[in-house]
Amino acid sequence: MNDVQRLAFLAGSGVESAAMQLAIKSSLIVLICIWTTWVAIGAFRAWRFGDLEIYDLLWQVMRASIILLVIGFYIQ
Repeated sequence: MNDVQRLAFLAGSGVESAAMQLAIKSSLIVLICIWTTWVAIGAFRAWRFGDLEIYDLLWQVMRASIILLVIGFYIQ
């Protein structure tokens, strides 16, 4: 953003664009971490009740972790 756009954003929203960007990125990372934990707990619960094999449990947790890493890389 150039200076005119940054000042217009500040006047319109009342907050700096960098602070807003940090808040959005932080919120997204927290949501993705919660989602990854939810997937891992759900897979573990299914494995405990015998609905999943150990390899399916590992695959689901690994897939969710890879998604977390990729999204974290792009958010950076």
